[in-house]
Amino acid sequence: MLHPERFRLSVVALWASLCCLSPASAQQTAPGVAPAKPRYVQGSWVNLRESAQPQSRIVAQVPANTVLQQLIERDGWCAVLYAGDARLGPPLPEPLQAHIACNLLADQPLTLAQAGKDAARAFWVAPSPNRLRAYGNALPRPPALQLPALVKSHAHEMPVQYPTRPEFEAAKKLLRTGVLLRPEQEIDRGRPINPLDDLKLATRGTEYQPAVAPLATKPVLPAIAPSYFRSHASVALLHETDADGLAAVAGTRISVIPTGAPVGRFTRHQGPEIDYITGFWDVGTADQAFAPALSLYAITHQGLVGAHAMRQRYWDISNEAHYCGGHYPGRGFNDPGEEAQPVRGYAKLPDTAEVLVRLVVPGKLPPDAVKVKTQRYPTSWMIPAEPPERPKPQRKSTAVLVHEIDLDRDGIADILRIDTPAPGGMSLEPIFDWRWYLNINGQWFRAGAWEDQECT
Repeated sequence: MLHPERFRLSVVALWASLCCLSPASAQQTAPGVAPAKPRYVQGSWVNLRESAQPQSRIVAQVPANTVLQQLIERDGWCAVLYAGDARLGPPLPEPLQAHIACNLLADQPLTLAQAGKDAARAFWVAPSPNRLRAYGNALPRPPALQLPALVKSHAHEMPVQYPTRPEFEAAKKLLRTGVLLRPEQEIDRGRPINPLDDLKLATRGTEYQPAVAPLATKPVLPAIAPSYFRSHASVALLHETDADGLAAVAGTRISVIPTGAPVGRFTRHQGPEIDYITGFWDVGTADQAFAPALSLYAITHQGLVGAHAMRQRYWDISNEAHYCGGHYPGRGFNDPGEEAQPVRGYAKLPDTAEVLVRLVVPGKLPPDAVKVKTQRYPTSWMIPAEPPERPKPQRKSTAVLVHEIDLDRDGIADILRIDTPAPGGMSLEPIFDWRWYLNINGQWFRAGAWEDQECT
């Protein structure tokens, strides 16, 4: 092991030589000192120690992809310099000399794909609200805060107090400050497809669900070519992603502001057992903030363009699963309500306006009316007799609707929405599934869906 005083003198000599040289010459070896080698931390929250011993004093803790300057490697330990990490705060006044197990270092930074299902590493590789939530949910709960113990110790709506974790405190501090996200890490539309492949009608009836008549005319999609959106970073629909994806495409900084502690809740129908705990780790409720404000655009059936600006919104993190009613099957951002303010210069859309699509773009969407064309393809089903209200069977007529949205009026559809009807589970009246598709550089990609449901 390198003698502490010799190591200190070597560190001082090396750092002085690096600070006084150009970037190119800084890579050269200082006289009598081993060259520094940049290495990247691979663990999620790693200890830097005073000496090359597993029980020595911890002098700092650093997250994945922190850059360290490696000086010496011996017996599995690396002597390093740590100058600070922007994710944790300003640079250190002077570099910290420390030791770390060499197997926790690599020559290249971790990627999000390499982090895989390790929620802690994934957060520090690409900090975001969603990954903060996954991080908190992955932290190991003390036995006293696991559900079997909480059933005995907590009443309904009683706060659940989690211990302070330095790593999670650092993560929350970073997200409170706000982060810029990369679209390719937040939006994955998969491969290009033919939207008609998703068009499936319930042609077989059951005891409770009548058969839907096949379409007399097969839908025809508009001609497609490169038009308004040239890359996946050009647009995000509210129907395909949540705040992370919208903020990434808009280029706005997103932050998480905790507002309350978690609580234990009873099961919805059984009780008095605690079924789940709100929030993640010690964050029970939170808001999301956007700087600059997030601009959300809406396009109506008539082609009118409306816009709302959102600076802050309540973040629903209850962990409660959806069980009834219309919803987005995947990620989706609820339509803006009172938390968003209308933007001047755009159409004033009444609450009753039929909005076909809501979207975010990197810059501004022109306020001029866009071209919308709707094609109707009739279908129907039989509603059985149910005396005395319905003395004999009735045919219910409806249609598949294909909405073509041309943002720049160049004759090429930029967005499709296909509305597919099905008999409601109770009334047998039409309920619709909506599916959105984006023309990205001349190819169609799925961009979210909405499923309607009748609740019992």
